Amino acid sequence: MVTDVGKHEEIIAGLRLVGLDAPADRLSYLESLADDDPDEPSILLESLRHLTLFLVSERRLGNPQIGVSPDGLVGAQWRAENGAVVAMEFLADGLIRFAAISAPANCGVERQRVSGVLGKRETLQAVEPFLSGTVSP
Repeated sequence: MVTDVGKHEEIIAGLRLVGLDAPADRLSYLESLADDDPDEPSILLESLRHLTLFLVSERRLGNPQIGVSPDGLVGAQWRAENGAVVAMEFLADGLIRFAAISAPANCGVERQRVSGVLGKRETLQAVEPFLSGTVSP
């Protein structure tokens, strides 16, 4: 839809206005893939909005790796300094599907994991130990 494309561009431009150029560049690239190839998923507008609001409000997390699921949901992944990985998928209804895993462990030691679908505040509470390094393998 032409109107959605314009809205996508406006949201991505908003990221640039606040200095989040790397995520904006990646999202523009993903949008161009969807425009050029009908097999590539187009980003759902509501998912893009939720990711954008999250990135603007949680700049302390840094720039994530960003991708799009086959159903158009935007996903973001961060690797913490301690080796933990946190992934989030931004659902159209505003909830976040998330998973986090601690750094690779020594032989015989199980890695710590958490996953679920929650609101932003609860998601951040669930993954904070992985991002801050307080969860160890």
